[in-house]
Amino acid sequence: MSAPIINNPPRLQSQVRLLLDHIEELGLKGGDRLQSERELAKILGISRPSLREAIQILQVQGRVVVRHGIGIFVLDEVEGEKLRDSLRAAQHRIEELFQMREILEAPAVEWAAERRTEEQLQAMKSAAWNLNRAIAENPIDFDKVRKLDMEFHLTIVKSAQNQFLNQTLGTLQEIMYRSMDNTLKLPGRIDASEHEHGVILEAIEKKDPIAARLMIIQHIHNARDSWFKYLRKSND
Repeated sequence: MSAPIINNPPRLQSQVRLLLDHIEELGLKGGDRLQSERELAKILGISRPSLREAIQILQVQGRVVVRHGIGIFVLDEVEGEKLRDSLRAAQHRIEELFQMREILEAPAVEWAAERRTEEQLQAMKSAAWNLNRAIAENPIDFDKVRKLDMEFHLTIVKSAQNQFLNQTLGTLQEIMYRSMDNTLKLPGRIDASEHEHGVILEAIEKKDPIAARLMIIQHIHNARDSWFKYLRKSND
């Protein structure tokens, strides 16, 4: 339990260290349960959101596991390695999905900005309007939003006027549908995505291929990061 914590902000490193020290002081072993979140936060002198961040880090490292409705448990080395392997495999699959989106969509938006017609621009604006209207609904139908989100992206790809891309539309549609699953449900992501779409559309309207390409890459990276956050939360 004494391995160093790396690649995290100093504040979070400190919180993780507090939690690890607490586990060591109690002499907890694999299978032992920690106190409740409320008790732990009080014992460690940190807020519950800060505690959850520290728990997420330790869970990704395979040191603890959160069993919903039961509690937080310390993992032994074998169990921890199994959890890390499972998480790495899932992250690898997701990473590949987003890599393929970037490979196909980055040149597509660039070409769309260079080649789009006024009719195609209006089709993109219409797709964006339909998506934004669905986002404004209360409650939000996330499956509907995901389909309209995908349609917005595909409308841009079609406007690139590239035969190869048109031949890969079916594959790209499947990649998009899988990579968009659940990410928009994360707090703040749906608003950020709506803003990013607006920037991409504005760049295409202004026929600025460089700005369009840079923004779609940023948009895909942000969506990928949101997926990883969702993956971690789903293991809580």
